[in-house]
Amino acid sequence: MIGRLKHRLAVTTMRAARAANRSRLARVLLRGRSVRGLPLVNVVYHRVFRMGVAPGAVVSYRGVRLTGPAWDNTIMPSISGGYYEEFEVSLFEDLAALGGLVADVGANIGVYACAGGDRMPSGRLIAFEPVPENLGHLRANIERNGLGERVEVAETAVGAEAGSLELHLSAEQSGKHSADVRNAGPGGKSVTVAMTTLDDYLDGRAADLIKIDVEGYEGFVLKGAAATLAARPALLFELHPELQANCGCDTGELLDLVYAHYPRVFLIDELHNTLVPCERAYFDRPDAVGLYRSNVIAAGRPEHLEVLQPHIAPR
Repeated sequence: MIGRLKHRLAVTTMRAARAANRSRLARVLLRGRSVRGLPLVNVVYHRVFRMGVAPGAVVSYRGVRLTGPAWDNTIMPSISGGYYEEFEVSLFEDLAALGGLVADVGANIGVYACAGGDRMPSGRLIAFEPVPENLGHLRANIERNGLGERVEVAETAVGAEAGSLELHLSAEQSGKHSADVRNAGPGGKSVTVAMTTLDDYLDGRAADLIKIDVEGYEGFVLKGAAATLAARPALLFELHPELQANCGCDTGELLDLVYAHYPRVFLIDELHNTLVPCERAYFDRPDAVGLYRSNVIAAGRPEHLEVLQPHIAPR
């Protein structure tokens, strides 16, 4: 009983802090930055989470049960609060529900893989994840949710060519591991992992949905997916100009690759849960992306556009 009350109090406090952070006043005062960037706020937020959720606990999120690294101070708290990338995950679920072949590049502990895999009536989801600790949680979460027959784990990084890749591990967030040490932040170690390309791994199989979250390495993933993109799978990816520039494939190159294949590209507006149609020139504006507007979805097939249509903002 006491444990449930502590959990409820922690979740309520975290959700209230999130709502305050998303308010117009906070966005003006912080000039587009997150309050979580303030060290003291981050410490308090993490302690509140620990007050209500035991390290290593299994938590429910969108109908699946998940666990992750006890030390992570971002993904696990927001999963526990029920608001981890909720709009993006809902879009991924709706597209995955069409079935077919889905690729989750940078699967981490399996939030998208499990939530999407759970909604798939048929087909297969391939979860690409190279970091050993994340892989352990990913496999456990797939098994915990009974998705072993539907979700395949690919223990590899994905890039522009097959080989190996040095990954720098973040000391504070399991989702910040990156090919560039500046993106991962100080205090972490590094690990060398195997790397493949989407074209090589899929070997002619047509993908229907691809999600990419690889902390700045997105452009290289797309460079190794020319044949895969020709079939125009729905594409969901992160757009962080600084992270991508640090990795050596800037946002402009990445967007040129996307627009070469897709007629409809949308910026995801997390504050209003809408998709904003964007021409290529829009992204050349210095204020085009930022907090709550850093994910993009591209579509070229009628069935994908039909799924997205209810969320598209009027021009």
